Amino acid sequence: MKEFNLQRFLSVARWDLSINSQFYTRSALLIVAIVCMPVVWFHLYAFFMDISMPESINLSNGFAMSMVWINKGCYLIASGYMFHNLLTKQGRIGELTLPATNLERFLWHVIVTVIGVRVACLAGVLVADLMNTVLILRIPGEESESITAAMFGFPHVLTESFGGDRVEGIALSLFILLITFCYIRSFCLFNAWKYRHNIPLTFIFYSLMGLLLPIPIALISDHFSDLENWETFMRIMLWLEEAGAVRILICMNVFAALLYTAIWLLTYRLYKRAQLTTKRNP
Repeated sequence: MKEFNLQRFLSVARWDLSINSQFYTRSALLIVAIVCMPVVWFHLYAFFMDISMPESINLSNGFAMSMVWINKGCYLIASGYMFHNLLTKQGRIGELTLPATNLERFLWHVIVTVIGVRVACLAGVLVADLMNTVLILRIPGEESESITAAMFGFPHVLTESFGGDRVEGIALSLFILLITFCYIRSFCLFNAWKYRHNIPLTFIFYSLMGLLLPIPIALISDHFSDLENWETFMRIMLWLEEAGAVRILICMNVFAALLYTAIWLLTYRLYKRAQLTTKRNP
């Protein structure tokens, strides 16, 4: 059997959409509602308190910033539910006995988790933008600005933080984006490892990492406390300074891209080993 066949892949998509149509519909509507919440809450507050906004306050930027964090939260939770069909034994039987390869089933889950959730979040932003355009008319002295446009303008802030150096700003933006999605997609990895309670387990794992990480940092700091090791540390810092910010950021981006790729490969490796029942997933 070929590893990937388009007809089998489409059959997997039709099967999943048919048995999970209500789940996907409710999830999409919930995402849209959650993304719209900042606009709804603000205008409800403005209506009952009868406020007028000072000219110095840009509502669109505030809404956009809150929606960026809400979207990241939606991506995170959706990653934790990537393999929701495997949650129950009946669901595992239905998915694992499909006439399709592991790659075809896995790619469908990737499309739903990565593209489907992003489309739902974008729909939520557009709906919130439309709501804000209509509701802002009742606030004296306030003009409507596009929330969507404001969201896509945030990378310019990082560029300006480097004194207007566009290359360094783009490199830093890309690194932050890659590291953020490494964190988000790690929830897919934990979901491939454990189907139940994987989201709280992932949060516990990162909490423990946050508690244990200072230990090696303290040991390294103690290692460089004497004069000889301190001189070595200063030589490393001078070498980094001579290398330049762009080269350092490129190396950081390469590392983040490799880490992101490794997370997906390990997730796929664990998914291929899925069974009807195991000690970890009874």
